Amino acid sequence: MNIEIKDPKLKQAVEFHGHLCPGLLIGYRAALIGLEALGGKRAEDEELIAIVENDSCSVDAIQYLTGCTFGKGNLIFRDWGKQVFTLAYRPEGRGVRLVFQGDKHKPVGPDGQTDREAYARWLIDAKDDDVYKVENVTINMPRHARIYPTLTCDSCGEGVMEPRLNLIDGKKICYDCLFKMDPETALTQVADFLFEVGMLKKTPRTGYQFLGNGFETVAAHSFRTAVIAFILAKSSSGSDAEKTLKMALFHDLAEARTGDHNYVNKQYVAVDEDRAVRDATRNIPNGMEIEALLLEFNAGETPEAQLAYDADQLDMILELKEKKDLGNRYADAWMYYAQKRLKTDVGKALFQAVAQTDWTNWWFHRKEHLWVRAD
Repeated sequence: MNIEIKDPKLKQAVEFHGHLCPGLLIGYRAALIGLEALGGKRAEDEELIAIVENDSCSVDAIQYLTGCTFGKGNLIFRDWGKQVFTLAYRPEGRGVRLVFQGDKHKPVGPDGQTDREAYARWLIDAKDDDVYKVENVTINMPRHARIYPTLTCDSCGEGVMEPRLNLIDGKKICYDCLFKMDPETALTQVADFLFEVGMLKKTPRTGYQFLGNGFETVAAHSFRTAVIAFILAKSSSGSDAEKTLKMALFHDLAEARTGDHNYVNKQYVAVDEDRAVRDATRNIPNGMEIEALLLEFNAGETPEAQLAYDADQLDMILELKEKKDLGNRYADAWMYYAQKRLKTDVGKALFQAVAQTDWTNWWFHRKEHLWVRAD
C-alpha cells in the first residue's frame, strides 16, 4: 500500500505483523482506543488482559500494542468470528468492550470489491466513534496462567510440561517420541484402556434404587454430561469449552474400577477415585493429561471444573424432571437439593429452563409431521 505511516507505534506494529493491511489497522485502533479509555498502559505481565473474538490480522496489533500475548497467557481467544475486543485490568475486572463499526464504511471499487487502500486510509484517519462503539464493562477475570513442572522424557531426555507427557509401559514419553514409536507398543495399552472404559456401559448408576424407578449406566450419564458441559462452556464468558468437555467426558472414569456410589453409599464406603484414575491411565498416551483434568475437576476451583460439575448435576436433574413428569413424587425434592449444588450462573439459569419444560415437549407438542405416517 502506498500509504505514509506517521505514527511510530503503527510503524512498529507493521514491522511486527509484516505488512500494512485493514485487518492490522482494526486491531491498532482498538488497542489505542481501549488503552486510552482505561487510562492504562501496555502490560508488563498479566495485569492487563485482552479478549479477542476472532483470529484475524487485527489480533497481531492487539498483542503488540497492549502487551497481551499468547505466551503470557493474558490473550484470550474466543472463536466467535466478531471484530470485538475487550481489555480489562486485574484484579477488579474494570474494562472496556470495543465493537467494530467500520464495516459499513468500507469503500468499494469498480469491481465491487473492497478498495483495501482506501479502507486503510479511512481506518487511520476516522474518528474513534466511527470506528468503535465503546462500552464500559466489569468482567470476571480469568485465572493467571498456570505453570506446570517440567519433567524429563525417558526416551529423548528433553524437558516436557508434565500434563503433555504420555505413560507407555511405565515410562514418561513426549509426543515427539510417541509418534516415532512402533504403534503397537502404545496401542496395545490403549486397547486395554478402552476395554476398561467399556465397563462404564455396564456399570449402573445406583441412585435410582433410592428414587424408586429408572435405570441408566455411567456411560450414558457421561455422554449427556459432556454435551451439557460443552453447551454451558460455550454460553459462559472466558471458559475453555474443549477442556470443560474433556472433564465432563472423563469425570466418572474411576467408576469403571470402583463402581458408582451414591450419597447414601458414600456415608459408609471410602472410595479412592484418584488411585483408580491413576491406575487406569498409567500406561496410555494422554494418561497424565486425563489425570490432571480429573484432579482439576475434583478440586472444583477453575471455571471449567465448575461448569463440568454443573453439567454432571444437570444431567441428573434432567432425569429427575422426566421422572417427575411421569409421576414420581420424590423427584421434585431431589431436584430441589440438586439445584442447591449448582455453582455457576449459567448452570442455574439452565436449571430454571429445565424445571419449566415438559420432558416430551421437544417432540410431543410439535405439529409437523411427527404424527403423520410416512407412506
